[in-house]
Amino acid sequence: MDEEIMQDVKEQLVGALDYDQAAKGVLSQKMVLAYILKRTVPEFESASLDDIANIYIEGTPEVSTVPVSKDKTNAVRHALERQDTPKIKGAQNEDNSITEGSIVFDILFRAKAPETNELITLIINVEAQKRLNPKKKTGDTYPLLKRAVYYASRLISSQKGTEFSHSDYDKIKKVYTIWICMEAPQGKSAINRYQLKEQHLLHRYKEPCQNYDLMGIIFVYLGNSKVKDQLINLLDLMFKSSKNASEKITTLHNDFGIDLTQEEEGDLEVMCNLGEGIYEDGLMKGKQEGWEKGRKEGRKEGRREGKLELALEMLKDGMALEKVAKYSKLSLSIIKELAKQNKLI
Repeated sequence: MDEEIMQDVKEQLVGALDYDQAAKGVLSQKMVLAYILKRTVPEFESASLDDIANIYIEGTPEVSTVPVSKDKTNAVRHALERQDTPKIKGAQNEDNSITEGSIVFDILFRAKAPETNELITLIINVEAQKRLNPKKKTGDTYPLLKRAVYYASRLISSQKGTEFSHSDYDKIKKVYTIWICMEAPQGKSAINRYQLKEQHLLHRYKEPCQNYDLMGIIFVYLGNSKVKDQLINLLDLMFKSSKNASEKITTLHNDFGIDLTQEEEGDLEVMCNLGEGIYEDGLMKGKQEGWEKGRKEGRKEGRREGKLELALEMLKDGMALEKVAKYSKLSLSIIKELAKQNKLI
């Protein structure tokens, strides 16, 4: 049994990595990015999806290639500025900080604001760990929002020497960091935006907003139930739907006007074939802890408790009730009751 569990865990680790890369490949498709920008970034809310994809997004989105660290992030801008193709190139998105390890910008690109024609730098992060409070190497956790603030700050500070030099701070360009999270607070889909705002503590002197509105942070949380929101429905189709690749490709074309290239269709097929990869935390943790508990205790109750732990992990990660029942080998009624007890439905 131990060898079986270890082999299963190894296979899921490989699958999770493949899934992660495939997911970023599909997300970097320009029309998919257009849906994200139109729904979450104020500068693009009045523009058409076609214009965002074909006119305003510059170059080819760069996937998992641009460093975050102080001495490396400038490579992002140099890479973007060197582009002479109709696509957005990402750069090596990793930070080899001695204290923090390797950190990457998942998808990085630039787009022109429709009204001002000003370039905006944007990064899309897919939080495949699905944890709103990820673990540090020490075992403690940190708020994902603070990491987002750090990423946005790096994109601002890295502009010195590329967008401006010396004290030409008026040339700083606006940045956005957008996080797509597979875990949702209280299981409900949500979209939050954070930005710098002016407050008047004495009288009402108003500074032009373009002088301080330089950083935007957006979190898109994918919940467990359907909502009337086109972006959430698109991401739900891509990440959580049980449809096969062919069905998803058809739905993307018919419902969203998105036509994938052959390579992107391949990425989507990888995602479907490794569908449970996005739930790697719950599956591996549940199988290791639950099965090991059942094996050690050697009792029916122990195995049942292990199955319940596995099911709860998958429910927290937003897996459909029917799929949780299938993977945990528990009845649908038990899964529904477990979800109710933990306020997940």
